[in-house]
Amino acid sequence: MKRYVPVNKEDSTMHMITQRFLRSLALAVAIPISSAAAASFPEKPIEFTVPFAAGGGSDIMARTIAAMMEKEKILPQPLVVVNRPGASGVLGYMHVGQKTGDPYAITTATNSFIIQPLLGKMKLDYREYTLIAGLALDEFVLIVPANSPHRTVRELIEAARRAPKNVKVGGSSAPSIDSIITHLVEKATGVQFNFIAFKSGGEVMTNLLGSHIDVASANPGEGLTQIQAKKARVLAAASAKRLASLPDVPTLRESGIDVVATQWRGVAAPKGLPKDAEAALVSAFKRLSDSKVWQEKYLAENNLTPQYQTPEEFRRYLDTDTQQTRQILTEMGLIK
Repeated sequence: MKRYVPVNKEDSTMHMITQRFLRSLALAVAIPISSAAAASFPEKPIEFTVPFAAGGGSDIMARTIAAMMEKEKILPQPLVVVNRPGASGVLGYMHVGQKTGDPYAITTATNSFIIQPLLGKMKLDYREYTLIAGLALDEFVLIVPANSPHRTVRELIEAARRAPKNVKVGGSSAPSIDSIITHLVEKATGVQFNFIAFKSGGEVMTNLLGSHIDVASANPGEGLTQIQAKKARVLAAASAKRLASLPDVPTLRESGIDVVATQWRGVAAPKGLPKDAEAALVSAFKRLSDSKVWQEKYLAENNLTPQYQTPEEFRRYLDTDTQQTRQILTEMGLIK
């Protein structure tokens, strides 16, 4: 026989009140903890990989970003720039890409970020990274030493026409956006250059001034010091319109060569980041892009076109650029 045990209503009521209080307390405590976790990132320096040697456009951008982030107090911890050149950017990109879930490893990203996977030389492609931001478009110019016999880009083309593969063009790695631009000029004019690849834009300029190459395919920022010192001259820009800081330099199109090409620049991180850390990084680079110092001291002085893109906008942009790049690489006979 079951024994009936009377329920004390006062005890039951107190038990319910206690349970409700504990649940409310748990919720009250959980909210500040979550907010504190988001606010605490980063708790240590962030390694900012540059997949190319010092002195090139990616290196200039990374070091500029690190300095501006610290000066503007955008992040509570510094970005520590580390150059990891090799294999046309693959070594640096893969170093970061393999650190799944680690928000303390980010990398600069440019056209080689999609070129190398298309060539089958990189196991990860942009879809297997966390995209942080698209930041800018970097223009390209053709630069010759100050004592070059070529006064115009047409004279350079005629020299290449008279002696196929004799005119040496230097660029950063190959295949790369540098070599792609060289290919597009060859295709538009029917000439053949001798493209020589270097580890960075800095090395390209060193070899140009040393007369080891005849012309450099470079970003304006990479040759700015030499141009201002009148050690080098710009023959033409591959931009859609003349560059503000080089108003006397014609575009390739103005010179009768139907080529327009730019290099995009952005930042990426490994996949699988904690959501609070990812949000903090995205927010930090948005603040940087909106800052006056970024727009006036980096973009304007280095002739870059502003192009901030959210992670989703950046992804869609890379989707389109991948299709266009695949077509060009196929024309070059580099992929089937």
